[in-house]
Parts: sequence; structure tokens; C-alpha cells
Amino acid sequence: MARPLDRTAAPERDLGLQPERTSLAWARTILGYLVVATISLKTANHSGLLGVASAVAYLGIAVVVAFRRRPHHVRSLEGIRTGQVRPPVIDVLVLSLVTSALSCHWLWLVVL
Repeated sequence: MARPLDRTAAPERDLGLQPERTSLAWARTILGYLVVATISLKTANHSGLLGVASAVAYLGIAVVVAFRRRPHHVRSLEGIRTGQVRPPVIDVLVLSLVTSALSCHWLWLVVL
């Protein structure tokens, strides 16, 4: 049995919390997209149809992320049980590229 101050003892980890933290992070991502969609709609009277299109695109991304969040959570829980957790690399890359493109588009709308 390890002593309380023994630094060589392996730390106890609750692996069940990682999927919960990941799920909360995706919920914050969805909330962020909804906020940006709302801001895009508020600026639509200045930017016209492009502002509305930007808001619809952000809203669409939020809906897609919301529907894809559950399968990732289930896969993470199964991966923890089996010891083979695979990150959703393709989903994160696509989401990053789409977010970057829409952010540039939105900044262009705001600046012009």
C-alpha cells in the first residue's frame, strides 16, 4: 500500500469523467455557434443576404454538431471499457476548416 506522500504511486483516475468533459466541451461549442448565428442575424440589416446566409450556416453547423455529439459520447464510453479510444480526427478537422472559413466570411461582412 502506498503512503499518502509517495510520489511514485500511480494516481487514481476516474476514466468515466473524460467523456463527460468532452460532452460538455461540445455543448459549449454548440452554444458558441448559436451565439455567432444570433450576432450574424443582428448584423443582417447591414450586410443583407450574406449576413443571413452566414447565420444559417452557423445554425446548420450547430445542428450537425448537436446530432453527432451523442455517437461520439457513446463511442468514448465503449472505448474506455475496451481500452481503445479513437479521437474523431476527421470531424474535428472538418469543423475547424468550416469554422475558419465562416469566421473569415463573417469578419469580411463586419469590416465592410
